[in-house]
Amino acid sequence: MRTRHRPNVLQILGELLVSAGMVILLYVFWQLFVNDPIQNTNQQNQSMDYSNQSEIQKKYFVEMKPNLRQGAVFAKLYVPRFGKNYERLIGQGTFQKTTLNVIGVGHYVSSEWPGEPGNFALAAHRTSHGAPFASIDTLKSGDKVWIETNDHWFTYEYRQTAIVEPSNVGVIRRVPAGLAIAKPNGSYLTMTSCHPKWSNQQRIVVWMELIETIDKSSGKPADLIQAQK
Repeated sequence: MRTRHRPNVLQILGELLVSAGMVILLYVFWQLFVNDPIQNTNQQNQSMDYSNQSEIQKKYFVEMKPNLRQGAVFAKLYVPRFGKNYERLIGQGTFQKTTLNVIGVGHYVSSEWPGEPGNFALAAHRTSHGAPFASIDTLKSGDKVWIETNDHWFTYEYRQTAIVEPSNVGVIRRVPAGLAIAKPNGSYLTMTSCHPKWSNQQRIVVWMELIETIDKSSGKPADLIQAQK
């Protein structure tokens, strides 16, 4: 008769580690190939609800004002470089549970409003919860992004990309630290996300400069219409 050996501590620990590894791999697979695409589509659809309905059903952005509640949607972001029909709502604040994980793109409350002199700064995930800024590293010279509010369209053009430490909050200041062309009276858009992907070790920062402001009554900017064809 063979003697049955009881598993020792190392064997048990090894089996637990293998099981834990499988759980992690399954989570990554679910996040990348199931959850992210679903949330990405949801965020796109949420954004389209503000423009693709009749005037009776159409949703309107909230008024931009001091002490706006976290998660309040006050504008929309268009980035053709991320996809010709890419659009995302912009919510107030960068709290993950109320803004970044749900709406997608959040506004740093310490920064200015779109179109104002100073720095209008945004944050979004790069690899989870829809990953609105998954392609932030692809923005380059000549690229434009548009901000839509209830009353205006604001056009910003690419100026510079930088990789910085998380502690470098100067990148979202009124005059952005590190932006070579920054001027005290300039109007800028700063987009930030984690770097590299699947890590929060550093931050990737993209700066844009305001080049045009038009009244909403003038219709959609011609350059945006062309970029979306």
